[in-house]
Amino acid sequence: MNAAIVGIAFVCYAMLVFTLKRVTYPKHAEPLPPFPNTWEQGHEYTLMFSQDFWWAKRFKSRIKHFRPEDLRSTILKTYVQTNNKLNFWVSLAFTAALFCLYTPIDQSVLLELLLAMGVIRFISRSFEITYAFGRDVLQNSTSATGLNKFERVRLALVSYAEIFVYSAAAYLSLPKVDGRLDALTVSLSVGTLTNVGFAFPNKDFLSWRILVFVQVFTTLSLVVLSLASYLSRQE
Repeated sequence: MNAAIVGIAFVCYAMLVFTLKRVTYPKHAEPLPPFPNTWEQGHEYTLMFSQDFWWAKRFKSRIKHFRPEDLRSTILKTYVQTNNKLNFWVSLAFTAALFCLYTPIDQSVLLELLLAMGVIRFISRSFEITYAFGRDVLQNSTSATGLNKFERVRLALVSYAEIFVYSAAAYLSLPKVDGRLDALTVSLSVGTLTNVGFAFPNKDFLSWRILVFVQVFTTLSLVVLSLASYLSRQE
């Protein structure tokens, strides 16, 4: 996988994420034209490794900026819930397409591009999930979305299932992965934290270890930190 393929995959994935966020963005959240093209400042560096987080933050900031306070919470809640479900289905469709096209030999440019996008999505979504749920649990202020305990649990469970799906797509790009079933087995082993050692058949591959620990950290943040906190709340 050369640098040119990775660069093209990065641009393609950035366009995909923007399209998904824009399609689900509530049009009524914008004032009538002309209106200022205002974006919230901060966290610009995250665009380099998590386009999902960067665009989500920008679109949610526009809702907070343009909508009155009495409507803001409802609109944000709907936007977050819609994106949570859509991301799961996008990850499922992308992984299914990659599994259908995958071959361990004679890889085409298209397949290499999709493999690179799989790794990029793995990193990008993992950061967004970890940050979003971690911040929701640790913040002292009241959540802007107004989600109750059970709605937060549902969001966390959907994201937990999505981690398994997009991780399997990312593992297809790694050496020593013997096909689709092997990639899926590694994802399930690491994601359930039952057999993480299964993912380390060879200690020589640093890239392998980095991806595995990203999934472990994201899973721990979601299950141990978020789900445990949500279930312990009274409301």
